[in-house]
Amino acid sequence: MSRPIVELKGYRDGLRLIIDPAAPIEEIESLIRVRMENLGDSLAGITMNIDVGSRSLSDKELDRLRTLLHETYGLEVKQIIDESNRGPQPKENRRIISAPALHQDEHVVNNSALTQREETLLIRNTLRSGQVERFLEGNIIILGDVNPGAEITAAGDIIVLGTLRGIAHAGALGNTSSVIIALNLMPTQLRIGRFITRPPSGKQKSQEKAEIARVTGENVIIVEEFNGL
Repeated sequence: MSRPIVELKGYRDGLRLIIDPAAPIEEIESLIRVRMENLGDSLAGITMNIDVGSRSLSDKELDRLRTLLHETYGLEVKQIIDESNRGPQPKENRRIISAPALHQDEHVVNNSALTQREETLLIRNTLRSGQVERFLEGNIIILGDVNPGAEITAAGDIIVLGTLRGIAHAGALGNTSSVIIALNLMPTQLRIGRFITRPPSGKQKSQEKAEIARVTGENVIIVEEFNGL
């Protein structure tokens, strides 16, 4: 299978936009717009690197990409990575979660081929109002609550061993097979990939069992009792 022209992946040094060295700059710009439109505004305000592989971008082409990413999507380009400064890549069994390139006519992606050994960030405290946690390398597990006004974003799954009352965005790089699980799911907003939902206004009581939010084949987020994956 041929490599996508534009990919987004999370690495230890941050979010990375990987482009096909042989593709015309106009096609790259067009596919960046498609990728970003599918992700919404959840990544605004973060820095990222551009991996150009063996390509040598001119100053004009770099300016075009920087302007597109910054002015349209609020992303700040930190570094240009090429074959001379890429450094060692993760081993196959340590691959971080990533999202396949999306096209406008594509729907939910249920990527069963993702590795079973994903990177995970463990947070051992409650997130209070105003706190923001982003982990674009994989999953987030929180040993505590997520209070109203707090926000968590992960490239993979989000698991809250407490009450989730804030905003949670799983599959932030486009992986719509990601899930959100909480012992008590009472969020302000849930997002999985490009899909968004809000809880019913009447939900007040704590649940006796954990709940899971996931995207169905009908392209909607549903919340149901968690009985295992």
